[in-house]
Amino acid sequence: MKERISKTTLVSYLINTPAYIYILIFLCPSLFIGFMTTLLPEPDLTDSMATNSLVLNLIIAVLLAPIIETTIFQALIIEIVFKFIKRPRLNIWIAILASSTAFALNHTYSFWYIFITFIAGVILALAYYLGKYRKEGAFILVFIIHSMYNLLTSLYNFCLYGFPSH
Repeated sequence: MKERISKTTLVSYLINTPAYIYILIFLCPSLFIGFMTTLLPEPDLTDSMATNSLVLNLIIAVLLAPIIETTIFQALIIEIVFKFIKRPRLNIWIAILASSTAFALNHTYSFWYIFITFIAGVILALAYYLGKYRKEGAFILVFIIHSMYNLLTSLYNFCLYGFPSH
């Protein structure tokens, strides 16, 4: 008879697995979802912080954006929800929805980008929530996941499109 994996076994595994595996577990679906954006029309980045410098673009994408977005969209929103809603089963769902919605609304290139970044926001919010129970800490884990995602997609976009034109 096939043994079914319980939710608590999965959660326990994610909390106790080595950090690099934890990061890969959350990075891989993010990359898969991000790959879907390559099927969409190229977004208009005229109002973005993109520059003609690969190094500066990477600093913005790999360091600055993940620090700011992790602080606002995961740490701040999730911690505020947990502070005001004390019921664990309710606060996690509200925290994930609020965090993911805010994250998605910060990426408003098109309806489909909002939808895709909402799903990515769910992944990052779950990584943050479970990361709270790990020794490395939620913020650093989500920052690394987000940074690695941005690094890989920035390099991919650079190879595919070159420098953004203004």
